Amino acid sequence: MCRAGMGRQGTDPVGHHIKQVVWPDRAYVDYKFDHHRLFSTIMTVATSITVSGLWGWDYVIDAEGARRTIGLRLVMSVIIVLHALLLHFRVPRRLTTAYAFIGAFTCQMLFIEVLNRLDHGMQAQFSGFLFFTFLPLLVMQYVPFTTGAAFMVLIISLPPAAGAVGFAHDFEYVKYPLLLGPVGAMFICVLFAFEQINYTSYESQRLLRLVAITDSLTGAGTRRFITDTAAREMARARRYGGPLSVLMLDIDHFKRINDTWGHQAGDQAIRAVVDLCQGAIRDTDVIGRFGGEEFVILLPQTDRPEAERVAERLRCAVAAAPIPLAPDVSVTLTCSLGVTTLSANDHSVDTLLGRADKALYAAKNAGRNRVSVAA
Repeated sequence: MCRAGMGRQGTDPVGHHIKQVVWPDRAYVDYKFDHHRLFSTIMTVATSITVSGLWGWDYVIDAEGARRTIGLRLVMSVIIVLHALLLHFRVPRRLTTAYAFIGAFTCQMLFIEVLNRLDHGMQAQFSGFLFFTFLPLLVMQYVPFTTGAAFMVLIISLPPAAGAVGFAHDFEYVKYPLLLGPVGAMFICVLFAFEQINYTSYESQRLLRLVAITDSLTGAGTRRFITDTAAREMARARRYGGPLSVLMLDIDHFKRINDTWGHQAGDQAIRAVVDLCQGAIRDTDVIGRFGGEEFVILLPQTDRPEAERVAERLRCAVAAAPIPLAPDVSVTLTCSLGVTTLSANDHSVDTLLGRADKALYAAKNAGRNRVSVAA
């Protein structure tokens, strides 16, 4: 494994999808927020324009009363635009979601007051509450299904609750559930279907990325993965302090295995060496296949003396373990390692890895089966 997070496997794909819908993991929730943030931002702005533009309907219903509703309509638009700004400026998801709930509650209460100020407004625009049931589908795509469903329940239940406590004296809250209840239930089912589509897309992208960063033979990281990870670790070490060391490992005289026992035996030998290395390093360390039988191991928060000890431990682990290549055939391999540590003069990953590579070749030129530390 490249310690980048292997795929979650389950025997029941349908059950796994349903579980992710009801109880999603953090990685999926973060993905959905990032993936749908722009769409939700655009839809929120469109909603704000619609809310203020519907003042024309107020005027058609009651031209005199519409003069008293334009201010409320504008306040609703401002509340909704603020939600778009939170999304645009990447305010943390939980804070943005909390504001969306508060904003929806406020806007719906303002809408009830708008209808109260119009002559027969509650009767003439009763179906106007249908507009609010579209909000989870349009502006709340960035939240998990359970949050969207709760948002829908809030929208459906708030007006009858307001009518029941006397906030809207003309509100026919007995008829309201007959209109909005089935619509809300249908939209919750639509949210569930959307979530299934979103999660399927997320899983497909995650698996494609996993294939791209995982060496198919060994399960270690690919060359691209190890260089990208090294770049991130370099940036992290420079920002927060702390050392970063790199090991370059090469299996000695590997060509002899292919020539003697064939390429399948050579593949088995490479897999065995990677398994031995992974058993000898920490979970926070990262191993990647750099090419052929050559590997890079990143050691975050590890200084040069400790990195040299890790390299020696890996060398001894490989040399001490007989590796089965075929029935009744086992060989003992050795490896050479180069060690280096991030310095202030390393301006790129290539510089850091290049120095480790030079140390590796120094170990090979000195007789192999040894560790060489870069000056």
